[in-house]
Amino acid sequence: MTPLHQILSIARAGNPARAWALFQSSGWDARLDDPKALTLKGRLLKDQAKASEGADRARLYGEAAEAYAAAAELERDSYPLINAAALALLGGQPERARSLAQETLALLESDPGQGENAYWREATRAEALLLLGDDTAARAALADGISKLPRAWEDHAATIGQFELILAEQGRDAAWLDRHRPPPSLYFSGIIGLDDKDAAIQQDIDVIVAREKPGFGFGALAAGADILIAEALHKSGAELHIILPYPVDRFRKLSVAPFGDHWLARFDALIEVAARLDVLTELPDEEERSIGVAVELADLVAMGQCVRNAGVLQSRPKALTITGIGDAPRHQHLVWAETGHDQFAISVARKADHQSITGLSDEETREVAAILRVEDLDRDVLSQFPEADRAFQPAGDGQYRVSTNIAELLATGRSLLQHNSDSRISLLIDIMDPQRPAASLLEQAGDMARASGGGAILTDYKSAMVLTLEPGRHAVEEIGELQTAHGPLSLWSLT
Repeated sequence: MTPLHQILSIARAGNPARAWALFQSSGWDARLDDPKALTLKGRLLKDQAKASEGADRARLYGEAAEAYAAAAELERDSYPLINAAALALLGGQPERARSLAQETLALLESDPGQGENAYWREATRAEALLLLGDDTAARAALADGISKLPRAWEDHAATIGQFELILAEQGRDAAWLDRHRPPPSLYFSGIIGLDDKDAAIQQDIDVIVAREKPGFGFGALAAGADILIAEALHKSGAELHIILPYPVDRFRKLSVAPFGDHWLARFDALIEVAARLDVLTELPDEEERSIGVAVELADLVAMGQCVRNAGVLQSRPKALTITGIGDAPRHQHLVWAETGHDQFAISVARKADHQSITGLSDEETREVAAILRVEDLDRDVLSQFPEADRAFQPAGDGQYRVSTNIAELLATGRSLLQHNSDSRISLLIDIMDPQRPAASLLEQAGDMARASGGGAILTDYKSAMVLTLEPGRHAVEEIGELQTAHGPLSLWSLT
């Protein structure tokens, strides 16, 4: 029997069909005396309803509502009760929804301990009032809840998503929710060789930050544009999420110290206040990467972090870069432009005595590429994909393919998964020689593929962030941690 928490993880990873199949095959569907099983049943039916249309959609919402209501009968709790109320409305039962909303309000009044925290208690009250048509009271309750936990961004986003569904079903305007939406996320980048004493540059940065009001910043901390933008973001109250292409000391030596001692204290201060710091590290059998390709991968990860954060929070991703006057667009600017999200640029004159980063050879045969690894998949299956079949190479009990065309490898992996949902597949993005990838990278891709139970492509954190930038509908979710010969690896799924 598959445990409920494992089924929930599969559902959260974006594979509701597989989660539902496991739920039924494990016998949980017949457990009418277990509130946790009934609550998960409601969640899984709700996922199915969202992916359905017409009569099936209404039916599934109705079944989800009854599962939540049954859970609330067994264990009086406002969480399943308010979900039952909202889903009854979406299932075409407005009177049932009103009745359950009244029950929810009564439970909140009778039990001060209801609600996971102060925010959720008031958000639940607001949702019940919304279902009852008391718009004024609902708005006040939501504002009160947010004031109690103003930085519980993911919780706020979940509530906004639920309220949008309710208001759409009621045929009412949801524009008022925008004032409660979490702030935008901002990817930042730019040149090193600028005059940091030029007040106009800082003023231009401050104007954009004040106008766009980002709550989160994603980028590196090289001397120059990176540090100037990061300081402005920190001063505005935004969280800093820093991604470096080398370990901190090495990055400090390469990208900060050569450009003046005055940058060092500023770099150290920003590292200290960062909400999150990620470092891209080489595996033991790799030589140090050249600065160009290392920065390219770090940029892609930072952009993916920004887009994903905005998606989770149901807000907007944006980008701000500082370029030299007359510069051709850099690779990351073109990648961001392809996402269709807002991008702001400040053009400045480069300093006359500007120097490039030195200390690493640019004679680099490696580039950002991906390994698609497939375990236990018969060559007869691969032969149905003629181009893929020729490109795959044997490795143990599996096969792998390497390419700099990440989109093509992703499409191949998804096609294989569609053909055989039990395929064990991984996709690892890193810096490598496409002709001779490091043995440690092939080993890591194999470890991830073998960890798969099928139904999804497995990947690591940095790869998941890069894949977030790929067009098309796919869910990228964290599912746990994998112990490997080179240490723990954050494991993500792509469906």
